[in-house]
Amino acid sequence: MKRREIWGVALLLAAAVVTGGGLGLHVADRAAADQGLLLYIGVRASNVVYGLMIVASFLAAAGLLLVVPSLIGRIPKKILRRTVGWMTGLAAAAALPFLGIVLIFAILGAVGIGDDVKVAAADGQSVLLVQDGFDGDTVDIYTLHDDLHYQWARRADELGGWPRVKDQDCQLHSDATGLQLTCGAQKVAIGQ
Repeated sequence: MKRREIWGVALLLAAAVVTGGGLGLHVADRAAADQGLLLYIGVRASNVVYGLMIVASFLAAAGLLLVVPSLIGRIPKKILRRTVGWMTGLAAAAALPFLGIVLIFAILGAVGIGDDVKVAAADGQSVLLVQDGFDGDTVDIYTLHDDLHYQWARRADELGGWPRVKDQDCQLHSDATGLQLTCGAQKVAIGQ
């Protein structure tokens, strides 16, 4: 086995491990969503899943570029070797536009189309403000459920539009009645 093949197999194995991690995180994210929770690990878990998908795609592509030519080169008959080589090249060229579209959507998912703003109160309670990325008119407020999950509390479309929530000076205050969120001139009551 050549060094090139060893690196190709190692890259393919790394792609499989990254894919497995992404699938595991996706399953955890879907399980949380089924319970009405948002899995948040510094960023939304779905963004991390898309990022892992991008990494796995590049690892797999690099691994295949190293392994496939070596395997084709081992075919003993010249005509068969060239036929398989050309067919593999044509298949790769036909798949490239589809993979490009998938990669574009994966990048959009990884960077997040909307805005997520975490606002914390002085006593340690926090809320997550999620504003859609299209026109910004929808804002959902999530309250802290546990260390990794936020639970949907309410919709606050009065915070939507421009300026975006991330550009407003949002502050969270807690008292006996619940949480009070102030973003710019808008005040929103969040029940506990």
